[in-house]
Amino acid sequence: MLLPHFRHATGRRMRRLAPALCCWLLLLLGSGAAAQAQNREPATFKDMLGERVRLAQPARQSVTLPMPAGSLLIALAGSTDKLAGMHPDAHAYMQDGLLGRMFPGAPARIRADVTRGGFAPNVETLLQMQPDLIWQWGHMGDDLIAPLRNAGLPVAALLYGNETRTREWIGLMGASLGQSERAQAHLAWRRDVEQRIRAVTARLSEHERPRVMLLSRYRPEMRAASSASNFQFDVELAGGRNVAASVGNANAVNIEQIMAWNPQVILLNNFEPGLSPQSLYDDPLFAGIDAVRNQRVYRIPAGGYRWDPPGQESPLYWQWLSMVLHPQRFDWPMRQLIRDSYRALYGYEATEADLDFVLHTQLNARAQGYARFLRANAERARP
Repeated sequence: MLLPHFRHATGRRMRRLAPALCCWLLLLLGSGAAAQAQNREPATFKDMLGERVRLAQPARQSVTLPMPAGSLLIALAGSTDKLAGMHPDAHAYMQDGLLGRMFPGAPARIRADVTRGGFAPNVETLLQMQPDLIWQWGHMGDDLIAPLRNAGLPVAALLYGNETRTREWIGLMGASLGQSERAQAHLAWRRDVEQRIRAVTARLSEHERPRVMLLSRYRPEMRAASSASNFQFDVELAGGRNVAASVGNANAVNIEQIMAWNPQVILLNNFEPGLSPQSLYDDPLFAGIDAVRNQRVYRIPAGGYRWDPPGQESPLYWQWLSMVLHPQRFDWPMRQLIRDSYRALYGYEATEADLDFVLHTQLNARAQGYARFLRANAERARP
């Protein structure tokens, strides 16, 4: 069974979308000035540690210390105007990546000196900035939050770990910005894509689900995403089996374990510069692994932020992964879906070069079945 092909001109394609997805695109594409309007009503909500956050009005200047939170806030706000500072790693990714192309003036304006290392806040800088709200991790100990609270800075905690928590992020951050309606459109999109994929993968038997491993680190020590990571949700939804599900908290693995698991598909992280499928193809230790022998090693795409961790582009990741794992069951028009979603998320018209950048078409060029993600093949597939 194939999922619906959205390969028609904009009008026909919109009519064929599921209602929730249609509403998401229409709301975000048609929001215009309304999405940017300044809501003056107070914003009150409980963060993910149950602490009440009270803002006299929706946050006009926020700081995000969790790395994925900056680009998510941009997508919920519809611009970079509400983001005053972000984690330096996320800032570097913005500067060098697609988000910097989308908002070319933003990296110079958004401050990256908001931490002292890791996620420890730079309280002196933050006191100077006086943001309306600071988002911080809530699961890494009070040492990351207490300095902010003691300095009288407004802080809200986020918890990392799974899709349920990510959806809570979206609701909370949308509320802080006075963009709850936009946040609900984000959530409707996630639910719609999940339901469409699950309608196919929920009926797969165990042997129909390929053995998959996410190599979350390759050097200097190999690590694989376990069942405690959000990857467990992603891979099960897309119709695969996580071979490293039982790996402990350290997630360290060795080649002997990988050989025993013999994954049929290996996914590579976006956190290691220079890592590519060729890295594994050239590694003699991996020569006997099915994924390498059959050239089913793929670097995960990356757009407004990396797709490995949960974020605002996760539905696109699920669609891409479902095609990689089950090329005979799924045939999403990924390039058009990315283009439409970036218009809705960021107000940005992605070029063909942008789409190649997101999909890592050069790095993944040798991978089995990846030709369907290339521009020429996508153009030929159109009616």
